[in-house]
Amino acid sequence: MTVANAEQIRIWNEVNAERWLRLREPMTRPLAPFGEVAMRALAPRAGESALDVGCGCGDTTVALARITGNALGIDVCEPFLRVAREEAVPGARYLLADAQSHRFEERFDLCFSRFGVMFFEDPGAAFANLRSALRPGGRFAAIVWGPWQENDWVSIPLRVLGRSLPVSDPAPGPGPFGLSDRDALAQRLIGADFAQVSVTSVELPFEATASHLLQTGPASAALRQAGELGERLRPQVQSELAAELPPRLRALALLATAVA
Repeated sequence: MTVANAEQIRIWNEVNAERWLRLREPMTRPLAPFGEVAMRALAPRAGESALDVGCGCGDTTVALARITGNALGIDVCEPFLRVAREEAVPGARYLLADAQSHRFEERFDLCFSRFGVMFFEDPGAAFANLRSALRPGGRFAAIVWGPWQENDWVSIPLRVLGRSLPVSDPAPGPGPFGLSDRDALAQRLIGADFAQVSVTSVELPFEATASHLLQTGPASAALRQAGELGERLRPQVQSELAAELPPRLRALALLATAVA
């Protein structure tokens, strides 16, 4: 029997975790404003119970717990959750599990995600499972990346790297851009029996250096896959990228909200 999301579980535990933890601050900083947009849309209140999907190191779970007093963060990455548990505040707790298939015994008033729901092998099944974890009238808010072509932090490094290495367009999913089609995302939520579904664009600046952009995202993956050649090319590509980065990087995300 195939384990749901087995490859993503392997990638996040064995490939991504060490790099993300090492670069936690510069990698989290540009994501935080998008999460704040989703948090405002969710409008959590004291006394509500919240589920934080793909919680990572728990930053957003802590934010939810401080407002509601009761937040559960779920993630498949054990190294991330070790950090989250060390930094937990009262009301924040964590679960190592796959939100696509885990059967939640409790029901929540809120379901939140900051860039954590794009990695499901079966998004329809995942959203149906999350819908079943909400009480009637429970609120859902998630932020996901929009099309990669409209995200400078992806398109510019790939263009520069493509002069030195053959690079492929980012795969549609599962991965960072697995839910980047606005209409398809809305239909998945409707198909999971959510009501009052809304998907809107959110454009904000993305703060990053050339070094950072070559250690995360599709350009980073292409360099790793190139092995020794990629490492030899890295200084040259980083220099070229630094010269071409505009003063302000554009990033486009999608905010999805719904009610159970």
